[in-house]
Amino acid sequence: MSFQLPPNVTAQRKPISATSYEYILRHSELGQLGQILLSACTSGSCKVTCLVNGQAGDALTEQRRAVFEPLARTLAEQIQLTTNFPKAAAEKNQSVAA
Repeated sequence: MSFQLPPNVTAQRKPISATSYEYILRHSELGQLGQILLSACTSGSCKVTCLVNGQAGDALTEQRRAVFEPLARTLAEQIQLTTNFPKAAAEKNQSVAA
């Protein structure tokens, strides 16, 4: 699975466990945008947790969110397509938090 990042965004993939990965997204001007955590579930589905870096209400955090959220949604959609779990499960398991 792969997705296209904007030219000014990089991602680093780090294993958390045998069934979980963390992607850390960074922007050349905004710094660390956030994290995308992927965890395989025993049901065969995948839980996607997205965390925006920063403090709620901070203008820089909102700029990061504007860049990060579309990338996180695209990744969640691609996971849904490649792991064949129902759309409702993908939406329920996806969360974006500050």
